[in-house]
Amino acid sequence: MKALFILLACAVILSSCHVSVKKTIGDADTSITKTYTVPEDSAITKAVQDAYMAISFKEGEQPRYSEIPNYFIPEVQFINFRTDTAQIFNMKQFEDLFKSFLQQTQTHMFYEEEAFGRTEQFGKVAHRISTYVTYLNTRDKPAERGVNSFQLIKTPKGWRVSSIIWDVEKPTLKVPDYYLKK
Repeated sequence: MKALFILLACAVILSSCHVSVKKTIGDADTSITKTYTVPEDSAITKAVQDAYMAISFKEGEQPRYSEIPNYFIPEVQFINFRTDTAQIFNMKQFEDLFKSFLQQTQTHMFYEEEAFGRTEQFGKVAHRISTYVTYLNTRDKPAERGVNSFQLIKTPKGWRVSSIIWDVEKPTLKVPDYYLKK
């Protein structure tokens, strides 16, 4: 009975997270199932969600600029492909750019959230591909959608973002379904 319980528990665990890979050998296709579980997926996902929440603020609130650095390493890089050329910022430059954006657009509510995410981890390094949705001044309609590539490292204080690379959805660049499925 104990062996049956252990076997059943192992089957449930193995079936909870798997990746299917299709291999072609000669002219024949074969399907191979490999199991991969991200060891610290929930902690990495939380670190990304915390980074989103650090820049978000409700109507009547002010951005919490002093909190933003808590979720990043001091040497963080922000790389934006809003234009055809990468714009690279450090933390101070990013904060200045964000302040300027909020002022120029007269934004009194900013909310950004992950619509879809997938994590890869090896040891103390992780990557999270994260489709985001941005709301400005209202939660009724998204102002922007795009894809963030978060690189994270595990520090003594937990997972911290070491860089974010992002591109925004444009008429000529749509977020693929692959980055929208849950």
